[in-house]
Amino acid sequence: MEKLNYDTIQKYQSFKTIDEMDQSVRGFLYKHKAELSEGTLAVLHLIWKHSVKVIGVSFAKYDYIAEQVKLSKRTVIRAVKVLEEKGIVKKVPTARMNGKQGVNLLVIQAFESIEAMKSTMSPQAVTAPVTPNKTENKQSSLCEKKTKERNNVGASEPTLHELDASYLPDFIPEEFKKAAQPFLNAVDIHHLWNRVIMVYNKFDHGRPMDDFMDCIISAFKQTVFAKKMGKIHTTFEGYFYRIVHESFTVKLRRERKGKLFWELHDFFSREESVKN
Repeated sequence: MEKLNYDTIQKYQSFKTIDEMDQSVRGFLYKHKAELSEGTLAVLHLIWKHSVKVIGVSFAKYDYIAEQVKLSKRTVIRAVKVLEEKGIVKKVPTARMNGKQGVNLLVIQAFESIEAMKSTMSPQAVTAPVTPNKTENKQSSLCEKKTKERNNVGASEPTLHELDASYLPDFIPEEFKKAAQPFLNAVDIHHLWNRVIMVYNKFDHGRPMDDFMDCIISAFKQTVFAKKMGKIHTTFEGYFYRIVHESFTVKLRRERKGKLFWELHDFFSREESVKN
């Protein structure tokens, strides 16, 4: 599994424009809508709606999808499986920085557009129905609704910098999100966590990130306090980075000194035993 970060998400972008993605989903609905349950359609609609930042890629969690469409998590998982089998969605598992399973990316796949399907039909197939059937009416209705949502995106959909911590990927620990979300938006929290990772990778310690969480949270709180006191004369991120680096350094030095003390203690204890 790949590590979940913004570069990974961008790598799976499946369309160049939102219009291309919309045409693929509409083509899929035109062909398969009658075969799908209302719950599966609702799940697809939400994945579609949340695939505009990196076009075609949604990193909405199953729990979030379930909450939004008023279905159980188990039903959402089944719906995603159906959409995978139909070929409109690809599930990409990812891993957190600590190696544990992270959120699944749900990537919308290219599908033949309605216009392309109609152009390959025989004249009889195109002209035979005098009135549209119920399936086409439902599909058209859904597409009209989606178009209206796109037109009103400024009013109904938050911008990137308006997203809160619930939109952040799973590799960022909940403890850090909880500490930061009263002060920062999702983008700023993501940037700060990248600073933490930079510090973590500078030290040769072989320790999991969880072992340093107290240092990280303390560094964030110190940075917030300094900001409130007007003591930060550079940037919030830069100040936070320096405090995290100092905290890691102090923690590791103390532990190494403690380890050295006990190694010397054991050594002299053995020497004393030999003399006796």
